[in-house]
Amino acid sequence: MNASFAHFDTPDGGAVPAFSAPSLLEVEDLRVHLPLRRMSPFHSKRFIKAVDGASFSIFPGEIVALVGESGSGKTTLGRSLLRLTPPSSGRVRFKGIDLTTLTPKEMRSFRRHMQMVFQDPYSSLSPRMNVGEIVGEPLSIHHAHLTSRARIERVAEVFSQVGMSSTHGSRYPHSFSGGQRQRIAIARALSTEPDFIVADEPISALDVSVQAQILNLLLDLKDKLSLTMLFISHDLRAVSHIADRVIVMYLGRIMEIAPSAMFWDAPAHPYTEALLAALPVEHPSLRRRDRVFLKGEVPSALSPPSGCVFRTRCPIASPECATASPALRQVAPGHWTACIKRVPFDLKGQF
Repeated sequence: MNASFAHFDTPDGGAVPAFSAPSLLEVEDLRVHLPLRRMSPFHSKRFIKAVDGASFSIFPGEIVALVGESGSGKTTLGRSLLRLTPPSSGRVRFKGIDLTTLTPKEMRSFRRHMQMVFQDPYSSLSPRMNVGEIVGEPLSIHHAHLTSRARIERVAEVFSQVGMSSTHGSRYPHSFSGGQRQRIAIARALSTEPDFIVADEPISALDVSVQAQILNLLLDLKDKLSLTMLFISHDLRAVSHIADRVIVMYLGRIMEIAPSAMFWDAPAHPYTEALLAALPVEHPSLRRRDRVFLKGEVPSALSPPSGCVFRTRCPIASPECATASPALRQVAPGHWTACIKRVPFDLKGQF
């Protein structure tokens, strides 16, 4: 991926990474605060801070992985990019257009360019429709001008792209395996020829052997169709196989953004180091990373810690970590981290 990096300023005065070349998707200070039902009219309104100030850019043709523990806000962030979950504040620019300002009718015209592959292939496909109807439904919505013959040909084309036969179109989802169902879900996402896909843990419900097939399929589709993808996962081994860059989330905040090689070889945030150290090695004789033990439990997103949200579990935390939320800082070209303990990279080439 050949692109130079710059930065833009956030409302709190920090800097977040952006591409100096035109980016396909640019997220700026995105927040998704989900209201909780009040127990009584006398209680104050409370919010779960599912996403709290996320900022990043995605360049055309790359796969960006979004990783973190369960409950870190990965899925909510992915859904909010497509406005399936409405953002509370911030901006999401797709091809330079701020999607957060669009009306529902205007947003509908953009959905053909932005599609999603959901986590569970068993619940994301309607059992009352055959798979030909499922894959063809987006065409009926976004390409209503197509004739029935053209729609059938397009459905057959996307079935071929995901490695399935068009003769499967008359069958219902219950007659397919989990891997086949996920291929059908990917075919549905591809039917409108999107530029950007959010893949929300697309392999987590599949057997290990099938996972590899789906990962290879996504890589082939990226190369053949020049797809841009946000790949959400908690499986770091899968991330190493598919991602060009990696974004690390913890409790609704971005902890680190790094090219895939730097993510593995030179992690800059203590949370990233802990995630990598927890990975099992293939054989006991192989050297593993020094184990980083995290103390305590993940705090509640209803009342996150002040300052750095990771400080209550961080092995190198100090009192100053509680005073202010650290902004992302560049520690190497294209490598950003939200940790005040890491020395920022001088753009002139000095550390």
